This record gives sequence, C-alpha cells and structure tokens, in this order.
Amino acid sequence: RMVRRLRHQGLREDLQQANVRSEQLNTELAYEVEQRRLSEARVRHLTRFDELTGLANRRMLDKTLDLEWRRAQRSGAPLSLIMIDIDHFKAFNDNYGHQAGDEALRQVAQTIKANVRRPADLAARYGGEEFAVVLTETDAAGTRLLAEKIRVAVEQMEPANPDTPKLTISLGACTRYAKPGDDQEQLLRTADKALYQAKKRGRNRVMDINETGVNALIPKPAP
Repeated sequence: RMVRRLRHQGLREDLQQANVRSEQLNTELAYEVEQRRLSEARVRHLTRFDELTGLANRRMLDKTLDLEWRRAQRSGAPLSLIMIDIDHFKAFNDNYGHQAGDEALRQVAQTIKANVRRPADLAARYGGEEFAVVLTETDAAGTRLLAEKIRVAVEQMEPANPDTPKLTISLGACTRYAKPGDDQEQLLRTADKALYQAKKRGRNRVMDINETGVNALIPKPAP
C-alpha cells in the first residue's frame, strides 16, 4: 500500500511538472508569435514610411502619385504637387554635424505633416533634404495657399538646438489636369522646375507653375 501511495504521489508530481512545462511552452510560443507579428508589422511600415522623419517614403510617394493621377484622369479634377527643399542644408550639415542635421529634418518633416491634414493628401520625404506634398482635387490657389502656410510655419520654428540657426525652405508647386497621354512624371518635373526657380530667386519663397488657368485644357472625365 505504501508503495502504491508513493507511486501515485510520483505520478501527480510528474503531471504537475508536465503542466508547468506545458504552460511555459505556451508562453514562449505566444511570445515568439507576438515578436514575429511585430517584426512583420515593422517591415510593412518601413516599406511605406521613412524611418528618420516618419513621413511616407519615396516608394509610397511614387505609388500615391500614380494612383491619384489615374484617379484624376477619371474624375477630371486637378492634382497638385508641392516640392520642398531645406535652404542651405548641406552647409548646415557641414557646420553643425549630422546629428543636428537629422534633427532639423525631423523638425521640418513634422511641421509639414502638421499642415497636411486631409486624409487623401500625402506628405513624403522625397530624398535627402527634399520633401513632397500630394494634394488631391486642389486648385492652384489652394495649393499656393498651403505652400505659403508651410513656408511660414517652418520660418517660425524655434531651432531644435540653441547653437543652430533658424531654418527656411524653398517650395515649388504645380497644379495640372491629368490629360490623356500625360503621366505623373510631368507633374513631378514641373513642380521640380518651380522649386529650382524658387531657389534661384533667393530661396525662402514659393514659386508655382500651373496648367489650370482659364486657358488650360480641362479634360472630360473618363467614362
């Protein structure tokens, strides 16, 4: 009888240990599954967003431009693009270091993002110290108004570091109708040309080149 009792007690202890081990394995498995989920979510985020600034990245910008251009062709509504460049950023980086430069990029990016509020619009980092804003169904006047608002907001920013100067930006804007035979690259090239003019004329200003005035050809919406 004593042997049987000891045997039963041993079986209970073995069962308890097995249950504990099973719970540990379930906890470890749940942790691994959660870590994998977070890792996959991070990868998806990095395919769409710039890690430094938190804005959409170039890939997301290109995809959005293509989508909105085709949508504008169907609707007949104008599509606008603002190209933005931080003035004298290379000299800023050289004088104050890459850490200050990265902080300046983040600060300008967040200021741009704060002024681009409509869900259908997109603020993106184009590359280096350049940014872009896609505005759907926005005419030339509305685009210029927003561009000027962003310019003033950056000009009024306090320096992130007391040892660095205030920042300014130059902006080139373009508003076009998505005419048959055109593509979004023409919108991009024209906005970039306007940005070049803003920099050539002294920086810290908005220049625009548009094709939505009274003489512009307004295409009929696609059937």
